[in-house]
Amino acid sequence: MPDSDMSIATLSLPTYCMHKHARYIVLTGPTATAFEGRAMETTMRRPRNISRREVHPARTSGIQYKHYAVHTKIPAWIRKWLGLVGRAPKETGPYVVAWLILMLAIPFCVLVLQDTLTRQVRVPPVVVPQSFLQRGYTSEMLSDRILSAMRKISTESELIPHDADIGDGAKSDFKIPGEEMSYASVVDFLKKVFGREDVLVHISIAKLNDGLEPHIAHIRIEHGQFDGISSDVHQSGQNLDDFVNAVATKAMQLVEPIELANHEATAIQKTQCSPRKCNYGKVEAIYEDVLARPGSPQRQWALAGKGWLLITQNRSTEAERQIRDAISEYPHSAILRATLGIALEQQHRIDDALSELIAGTHEKSRTAENERLLGDVFLHATRYDDALAAFERADRMRPHDPNTLHDYGEALVKAGRYDEAVKKLTHAVRIRPDLAPSYAELGRALEHKGDFHGAATMYAQALKRDTGSLDQRETRMASWEPKDWTMHPVKTRRVTLDVTEPRLSDVALQF
Repeated sequence: MPDSDMSIATLSLPTYCMHKHARYIVLTGPTATAFEGRAMETTMRRPRNISRREVHPARTSGIQYKHYAVHTKIPAWIRKWLGLVGRAPKETGPYVVAWLILMLAIPFCVLVLQDTLTRQVRVPPVVVPQSFLQRGYTSEMLSDRILSAMRKISTESELIPHDADIGDGAKSDFKIPGEEMSYASVVDFLKKVFGREDVLVHISIAKLNDGLEPHIAHIRIEHGQFDGISSDVHQSGQNLDDFVNAVATKAMQLVEPIELANHEATAIQKTQCSPRKCNYGKVEAIYEDVLARPGSPQRQWALAGKGWLLITQNRSTEAERQIRDAISEYPHSAILRATLGIALEQQHRIDDALSELIAGTHEKSRTAENERLLGDVFLHATRYDDALAAFERADRMRPHDPNTLHDYGEALVKAGRYDEAVKKLTHAVRIRPDLAPSYAELGRALEHKGDFHGAATMYAQALKRDTGSLDQRETRMASWEPKDWTMHPVKTRRVTLDVTEPRLSDVALQF
């Protein structure tokens, strides 16, 4: 064998006989060089499986362990989310600030727009003589008292439908960053731009030398539909409180004559006079005064009011003829359509009445009263779902109206939704504590729920305000004493009461 082959065979023998724990192999010659190159290449090569890589063993109690570094794969959506969170302060900060400013600006703009478009009646400080100041009647106090009396007249106008806009005179005001700038000044500026200035009732009281009429009040209206109209009120008697009430009544006649007429008609009806014998002369005089004002936008309301007076006197045929003549003059009047519908309902022409009432709700001049009257006719026709829908629209158009809340609650009672009825009627009596029918209807809702003690309490409140608001059984329940009741909750589907004896033990429950 040649030396070269012999050398290769001899030198390659230790390679095959090498022990697996050997660390060093001593080679010489060209083969050693080749092996050295391969060894260096193998040593410098990166391990293929880096996810399962052996590390130095840890010795514990003489036992050798092998630990492996395991690479866990994190889902892509988690890595993306973590990245967004990490970059949020820098990248999303401007957007978050912009959204916060926008969310705060939206309710502020809504408040400004609402106050701008809402025209209120305001009474500036009254000019008073020294004799008033000596008795403690300051300018600001008289202004508040007159406005309060006007607001009371507005809220007690419930007989004839109307769309009241007498607010409480209160104006939101807070400072805005800037020199001499406030929220009220911004709203007043926008009111002037849009032509929606508040109606101002300027009142000045002067002392006369005549002993019979010691004081006279001059009233002048600024802005609104009766801008520039004025009148005087002479004091009759020595009672200043009566004089202040007379001034408030005259101011109401100048700024909102329809509401004053409704208030007078309601007061006459509360006397429980016979429908055909009630004297509505004062009310008709107010309507004629409105009709005499040229170009008055309340003319159609005055015509509707005259029709309602005829309806309350059970003269529906005459009312129908008069309202149809008015509709020929104002064909798109929503209130005239509603009045005609009520006149037709009194004649038991339900379909014709509903047709006119629905037509009124489609007019541009429609108000919450159109929806409320439509709901009333639906309720009388036992169409409870349609009635509830109409009352809901009326409540949305004019929230916190006691008449709408009362009718809404009555419809809920008829529909068997007693919990909702209790909420609506409770809200109504909270706004109008003197409204006896709402107390009576609230008592009926509580009675249907099984709360007889609460029902008797509400019946007692209604009886205290109006004896004609309850029937015979409800009147007997109103006279029951608290000791006659037990406070155990009663759940029934139908409740009938035996009114022969005022005891809860005599209540017959039918399940």
